[in-house]
Amino acid sequence: MQAKELLEQNEILNVDWNALTGDSEVLNPSIERIMQTLQRTTKDKNSIVLLMHDAKAKKTTAESLPQVIEYFKNQGFEFKTFYDVLK
Repeated sequence: MQAKELLEQNEILNVDWNALTGDSEVLNPSIERIMQTLQRTTKDKNSIVLLMHDAKAKKTTAESLPQVIEYFKNQGFEFKTFYDVLK
């Protein structure tokens, strides 16, 4: 039995990321690199769960957040929690 089917049978919802920033691909990526990867991996998607890492070594990830938020707002996206989506 596949994992997804097992989760569904037990009424467990699984939500996984479908876009990324690439912040774990290199040590200390530039904000420009993060934004380029984000734009490439979110292209043509209307619902996005973005993978970003939170760690001491990921300083530029945190620094990129204002640009990430601005980019998505300019693209017409709304920010919601998983609880909002599940209602």
